[in-house]
Amino acid sequence: MKPESLALIVLVLGVMMAGVDTTIIVLAMPVMMKSLGVDLSTITWVLLVYVIVVTILSTQFGRLGDIRGRAKIFDAGMLVFAGGSALAGASADAYQLLFFRGVQAVGGSMMLSNSPALLSDYFDNSRRGFAFGWTTFGWNLGAVLGILLGGFLTTYLSWRWDFYVTVPVGVVGFLMGARYLRDSKAPGSKGMDLVGSAILGISLTLISVSALDFPVNGLSPVTASLLIVGVLTFAGFLLYEKNQPSPVLDVSLLRIRLYAASTLAGALQFLANYSVLFLLTMYLQGVRGLDPFTASIYLVPGYVLGSVVGSLGGRLADVKDPRMIATLGLALQMASYVAYYALLTTSVSLLLIVACTTASSIGASIFFSSNGKLVMQDVPPSKYGMASGTFRTMNNLGMICSFAVAIIVAASAVPKELAFQIFAGTSTLTPALMDPFVLSLRDAFIVSSVIMGVAVILSWVRDTNPPAPRAEQPKSA
Repeated sequence: MKPESLALIVLVLGVMMAGVDTTIIVLAMPVMMKSLGVDLSTITWVLLVYVIVVTILSTQFGRLGDIRGRAKIFDAGMLVFAGGSALAGASADAYQLLFFRGVQAVGGSMMLSNSPALLSDYFDNSRRGFAFGWTTFGWNLGAVLGILLGGFLTTYLSWRWDFYVTVPVGVVGFLMGARYLRDSKAPGSKGMDLVGSAILGISLTLISVSALDFPVNGLSPVTASLLIVGVLTFAGFLLYEKNQPSPVLDVSLLRIRLYAASTLAGALQFLANYSVLFLLTMYLQGVRGLDPFTASIYLVPGYVLGSVVGSLGGRLADVKDPRMIATLGLALQMASYVAYYALLTTSVSLLLIVACTTASSIGASIFFSSNGKLVMQDVPPSKYGMASGTFRTMNNLGMICSFAVAIIVAASAVPKELAFQIFAGTSTLTPALMDPFVLSLRDAFIVSSVIMGVAVILSWVRDTNPPAPRAEQPKSA
């Protein structure tokens, strides 16, 4: 088997493991809350701490991959993730669980920040759509496995097995990565900018926490202060980086128009997509009275078809204009949001929900495979890790904001505490609250449609210059 094929298998395994973790943990939240004897706000952080840590560290680990070797950082991430999963499953209390979820997230950020860079090392621009398509396939497959395994393991064994199940995958991936992945260091890379890394981490932490605190406490003095200080710290970080010989984030990277537009389009897609996903989950659980596992089953057809279409869409992006393919995927998602707005009632057929969800998942898969190709197209090989890490950071910021949007929208119709309970699947709505809640969801779908519309425009008007020269492909041992 060719070196690039073996490398792709390892990368797909890593992405699939992240997909499993995304859906399986959401399903386990109600059971974990009862088992560990904690309240809902505490157990919600089991989900949020992972997203925050990946957001904070992705740019730094991407840059570290440029310096120390992308394959080395990715492979170490597989092992850290597996170790964090094992320790999370063995946690004696909620606080240990939160800490080891953070360890998991460190491993996740090491993998996710370097995955696009490694794909760009092994595949030239004419075949990157194919490669990104297969990683899209891996994530969707992982999401389906997370739903099915989560329902079975949580019901018949224990929520702890929701963590243990990813351990063997991580170990196998680590061993394969050590054998088949080969490093490609940036020529002339210098030491890591530790001060810049710390400043960036502080700024992203403040911004993330303020975004998550806003739906709970509103624009309180504390929330506003966190946001303002975070933004000012980030501005100071950009100024600081201009004078560094080996910056964590080279500001010139942001002046690559195709990279900047593709990254922003990706962040907007995450913001709109996950807002809708969270709100739809709350509708199925709060209005239709479904338990978390049954509600997730309605998402499975979208993930299954999305996995197939993602791999095909990536190959199509290699032979057609990838900008057109990516924009088509976003437009399909926007159309599905408009359909949600037009069709959603307290008693609409769940088959229509499945149809809209499937269309949205197909659109997202088409976009991911083609947009990943465009993100890396004009980036110099020496900055692949920095570029892919920053891309992941921006995507996760969009996801964090999407969670805040979902809770804010829900809380406009029902008490905030009830909104969190519905999200976690521990409560349903009374009949008197159902109609106001659905009306607030319909308004949110329009807002998400507008956000996605901006992403559509941004995706279409971005310049697609001739691809950069191919980086030297890593050689097998």
